[in-house]
Amino acid sequence: MSAFRDLRHYIDHITGTLGKDEVLRIDGADRDLDIGGITELMAEKEGPALMFDNIPGFPAGYRVFTNFMGTAARTAVALGLPPETGKLDIVREWKDLSKRLEPIPPVEVATGPVLENVLVGDDVDLGIFPAPQWHDGDGGRYIGTACMVITRDPDSGWVNVGTYRACVQGRDRLSLWMLGNRHAKAIAEKYWQRGLNCPIAVVVGQDPILSTAAAIAAPSGMSEYDLAGGLRGQGVEVLYAPGSDLPVPAYAEIVIEGELPPVEEESVLEG
Repeated sequence: MSAFRDLRHYIDHITGTLGKDEVLRIDGADRDLDIGGITELMAEKEGPALMFDNIPGFPAGYRVFTNFMGTAARTAVALGLPPETGKLDIVREWKDLSKRLEPIPPVEVATGPVLENVLVGDDVDLGIFPAPQWHDGDGGRYIGTACMVITRDPDSGWVNVGTYRACVQGRDRLSLWMLGNRHAKAIAEKYWQRGLNCPIAVVVGQDPILSTAAAIAAPSGMSEYDLAGGLRGQGVEVLYAPGSDLPVPAYAEIVIEGELPPVEEESVLEG
């Protein structure tokens, strides 16, 4: 499998492997009126990945990257397969891989690019990021779509990584939509039963192997970090932010850390 260190490495790789037209760079798209619609159209047509920059109201470099695995070729490259691999062959390769995959635990490092810019306390403002309203009629702006949501079981120490949609609700408020018997919800309930808020981290902008692993329904007690390591062939580099007990990818673009209170204490309309 491919060992992409971060999302930027993956972008460079697909443009180098599949051609510079594999990523279409778009300047000036409105985050509420354009980004979601253009992404939907390109996904339906199996078009290029999309890099939105110079979004009105935001500085250059505050970018949104979409449709990153929207074709068979990009999916194949993301999973370490030849780009010409057909859709059915990708499915067969994935099934075979899942049977022989050997989990590899993450590797702790002292620092990484994710710590280059840190905002805490009153400086936290989720409004600095151009989170789009993806569809007409959406209940808010979603910064977390293909994201990673990280929690740690207070009894066993098991680190769970899942994917749940995350909606910006204010400067320092983010809502998560977790249904049924999802692992993160079960972990949070353990904290709530003890009268505690659940420490939680939401990662935005990670490499496609981590995105894939986060979306897998791994068995309870197995960390998706270990699955990602198995897919990569080497452990994921993680670090602990000051004062945190949650391992986050050292090479992620954005990590939002906080606490999840009981629903009875604080909840919002979402969706």
